[in-house]
Amino acid sequence: MSRAAIITRLEKLVCWLQQSDRVSVRWLGKTCVVAAWLGLLLAIISPPQGSGVMLCWFQHTTGLPCPGCGMTRSLSCGIRGMFHESWHYHPMGLLVLPMFLVIAGQSVLPNNIRERLARFIESRPILFNGLYLTFVAAFVGFGAVRALLQFGAVLMNFR
Repeated sequence: MSRAAIITRLEKLVCWLQQSDRVSVRWLGKTCVVAAWLGLLLAIISPPQGSGVMLCWFQHTTGLPCPGCGMTRSLSCGIRGMFHESWHYHPMGLLVLPMFLVIAGQSVLPNNIRERLARFIESRPILFNGLYLTFVAAFVGFGAVRALLQFGAVLMNFR
């Protein structure tokens, strides 16, 4: 990749980080609220050790864990205060749980408070876009490394 292409990509990244028009939607929009409530509901009704039924179609198909494998059990343990177990199932669950609690909690607040929170987030686009990008990269990166390690272990067993 040429130096000019790298600079262009970095400029696009900086431009995206500075965009304030969608940052509050990214954190507090309807999609996030629904995901947070569904995640919390699943965490509450799911047993911490799992149901014994494989829910991940990716793992069922490939034998490799997806980036989210173990998240429901992690959230289930975390919501019950079983933090060590939560970490064991999926380390990102301990970050997702408070995020879900805040996102779900703000959705039941009065409109004027939610609007103030949205304005607060929009006034700090670099911070909140940066946090969003960091979280997505860490989540996908963790999943990729875990899958590669498991794939490597499977290959080692075939020797």
